[in-house]
Order: sequence, then C-alpha cells, then structure tokens
Amino acid sequence: MKLKLPRAHRTGPVVRLKEDCDLLAKQKVLNCCLEVPDAAVDLNATADLTKRTIVCSMRLAAPQDKKRSSARVNWLAKQLTRAETESMFVKAVRPGRAEETQETLARVLEDATALESPATDVVPSAFEIFYMADLGHRFAGNKIFIEELEKAVPHFYQQVGQRLRAWVAPPPKLHRRDPAAQMDDEADESLELAAAEVPPSAPHLTKIGTGQA
Repeated sequence: MKLKLPRAHRTGPVVRLKEDCDLLAKQKVLNCCLEVPDAAVDLNATADLTKRTIVCSMRLAAPQDKKRSSARVNWLAKQLTRAETESMFVKAVRPGRAEETQETLARVLEDATALESPATDVVPSAFEIFYMADLGHRFAGNKIFIEELEKAVPHFYQQVGQRLRAWVAPPPKLHRRDPAAQMDDEADESLELAAAEVPPSAPHLTKIGTGQA
C-alpha cells in the first residue's frame, strides 16, 4: 500500500499541511487514501475525533447488468461470504437524492433485501463497505490511536479489500436464430437465386403461311 495524494499535495507539502489542519479544525476528522496495487478500488481511512472512531472503507460500483436491487446485493455478498462480519457494515449508495441505506455485513449476508428502503425503489449504483473501530476513551491516547490505526487498515483489507472484485461489463452475446426459421429463409433465398438465373422466355412468334398461285 502507498499513500495516494492529489497533485497539489505531492508538490506542495505546506499546502497539504494547511488543508489537513483546516479539515481537522472544521470537521474534526483526518482522512487518507491508500492505493493498493491491483485492488478493485482505493482504500480510505478516516479518524473521527468527535465520534472517536477509525473507519476504513472501500466503495465499489454496483453491476449495471442486474436490474433488481437484491440481485446487485447478492453480487456483492457472494464476494464476502468468508469475511469476518464483526464491526463491518455495508451502505447502499443511490444516485441523485434517493435515500442511502445501511446495514451490518452480517445482516446483508443473511438477507439480500436488507438494504432496500420503503422510501425509494431506485437500485443502488454503488456499495460502500466499511469497518468501524470504536475506540471510546482510548482515542485520547496518542500511542493507542496509532496502534489501532495500524491494526484497522490491514484487518479491513484482509477481510474485505482483497476479496472485492470490480464489476466488468460482459461482452455482447451473439443470439442464434431459430433453426426452423433459418431453414425457411435459406429455402426462400435459394428459390430467389434460381429464379434470377433463368433467362427470360423468347416472345412467341406465329408463322403466317402464304398461298401459292
């Protein structure tokens, strides 16, 4: 894993420090994005000072070839059947202003309809899978905070991140025609070709005899 930074932060460490300090002062959070070679998506880690939590998450686009919400959830669930579910959650992200829904991973694995909402029938466009470490009063300790962060990231990646696979659109299928219909078409085509090869008939000439004197 390596830290993924925007260009402005890579070339300007002072800018990065200022923006991180502003984010910490205003929202009481610290964020980082980790790039994992060949992983489905990047891994995000967030430390929330207000909630005293460390959250590791990955957002995966939902399969567009599945029309029902439950089918999209099943696609994700099949990838995580062997993952440890403690403190793991799944959020269904929907386009526009459609309501987002969230459930524990354990519940999602049991029931593909767990992320559906009575307020909307819009299917999820993406799933955010995340692990939440609740540190409580231990969050105040500098050493504890760093130790928990260093444990949370590899734990989440081992249980979830390395199992996720990005959806890839399937290639178009060649639909075979009905054999009987194909035979009829071929017969019609043969008749048309045969008719085209027959030369037009010569005009019928009537011989008129002449009488002799």
